[in-house]
Amino acid sequence: MKHSWLFHWIVYSILLILISCHTSSVSHVHKQKPDWVQQRPINTQYYVGIGSANKLRNPNDYQRVAKKNALDDMMGEIKVSVSSHSVLSQQQNNQQFSQQFFSDTKLISSETLEGFEVLGSWENAQDFWIYYRFSKADYEAQKRRRLQEAIEKSLDLLSRANHLPIQTDYTASLKLKCKAAIALQNYLNESIEAEYKGKTVYLMNEVMSQIQTQLYLAQLKTNENIIKLSAGKSLVQPVIVSAQVRENDRLGNTIQFLPIQLIGNGIKFSGNNSAETQANGAAQFIVNNIQGATGIRNLQAKIDLSKIIAGDSLLPSMRRLLLNLEGPQATLQLQIEPIKIYIVSTEKNMAKSLSFPMLEPLVKKYLGDLGCAFVSKKEESDYVLQLDADTKDQGIMWGKMLRASIELNVVLVDTKTSIELIHEAISGVTGFQITPEKAGMDAYQNMRSEMNKKLLPTLQERLFPDH
Repeated sequence: MKHSWLFHWIVYSILLILISCHTSSVSHVHKQKPDWVQQRPINTQYYVGIGSANKLRNPNDYQRVAKKNALDDMMGEIKVSVSSHSVLSQQQNNQQFSQQFFSDTKLISSETLEGFEVLGSWENAQDFWIYYRFSKADYEAQKRRRLQEAIEKSLDLLSRANHLPIQTDYTASLKLKCKAAIALQNYLNESIEAEYKGKTVYLMNEVMSQIQTQLYLAQLKTNENIIKLSAGKSLVQPVIVSAQVRENDRLGNTIQFLPIQLIGNGIKFSGNNSAETQANGAAQFIVNNIQGATGIRNLQAKIDLSKIIAGDSLLPSMRRLLLNLEGPQATLQLQIEPIKIYIVSTEKNMAKSLSFPMLEPLVKKYLGDLGCAFVSKKEESDYVLQLDADTKDQGIMWGKMLRASIELNVVLVDTKTSIELIHEAISGVTGFQITPEKAGMDAYQNMRSEMNKKLLPTLQERLFPDH
């Protein structure tokens, strides 16, 4: 009996707990909608953020979605003004840059905001709502504290940069100045005044001006001004770009460890198109081949600021601002000449030479459209292309219809190196007609179609790698 009483008491207690939980849940879901859900609160002392999320559309993370929406809503109340002496004010004509900065600012604020309050939440069966607020006085205090920390960091980096002699530590000094600018990246819209070398300056403007000035203290020079080469060919010698510091209208020390970028349309490099200058102040680039049309092509060498600022945590707007700075350039002119090909063609039908070739014109048309030229002397060529074709009578196919087969041997040789780039035979192509000769000519027509599928693309690939 005692055990029976205890069992009934336990069951009754569990039922009471379940009923209590169910009642609480129902009450929570269907309690009256608060005023702040129905009408947005207005408070001159606080920024307000109201966010909601549909439970059906976000069954697993509706609270996270609502919180993000509330934070975004609150950020929308925080107005970002543009001061007249700020870097951003100087970029007002650059709509893309301004839009990027305001987008960055919203992201920064949502990630760094501290101290906002959760005043309430409410939900029903379909939606979840949350209510944030943040003291405007606390926000301004946070902003002033962070700005002061950024100013102190920027001034320290700028001081360290200016203690390095540019003649011997050009690259290290430039990197520190870029870091000094990046320290202020959250405040491109502010006129940041600071004491620097005994006078009041707009700090961001001062840092950017020093970076710009230092960039133009470098001079870049290529080892050649003009290089002639054939399309699709590698440069025999590497392109060398050297860097020196200007000093009182003359060239001083070489610049070590400075990243240089070589830019040109249709240029393929072995490795990267960015390289650092070595101890002798020179950077080396290997150009694999030149693609596209023949004629004049320019290679531009410039300081690769993207490598200078690599590793720093940059906002897209700050990155764009730095990479848009002007700097010294050196130009190398490439005179791209067409690939010169000497063709040796032997085309026969039933062991007799054709009165006019069938395959050679197809090859010349295809390669000519790619910019190749054809020469009459082997010694003037870059490549020798040999075509040997002949047909064979395969006898009666059916009735009076005869079959002929054709075989084509193709050899492509680099004239200067004597290396065979192509050496292959195409066979298995046939033609049909009432005489062996006519069947042979039909086989030639079918061979033209086969060449379009395989041989001509292979020729293009060998002559214009990565084209």
